[in-house]
Amino acid sequence: MSTFTKQNHIGRKISRIRELRDMKQEALAQALGMSQQAVSIIENSETVEEEKLKAIAEVLGVSV
Repeated sequence: MSTFTKQNHIGRKISRIRELRDMKQEALAQALGMSQQAVSIIENSETVEEEKLKAIAEVLGVSV
């Protein structure tokens, strides 16, 4: 499975966007069908699998 990376820490970018949307990890997790702990792990990761990243971007209303 391919992994999507950028120069910066992609998990931190996800966290920032989520916070700008006034969304809690639990709400994002529920929208994605995963646990809050899984969202936390993603936000602490430097890379995110492409399929997960696409789903997160869709929920947050941003492009990949």
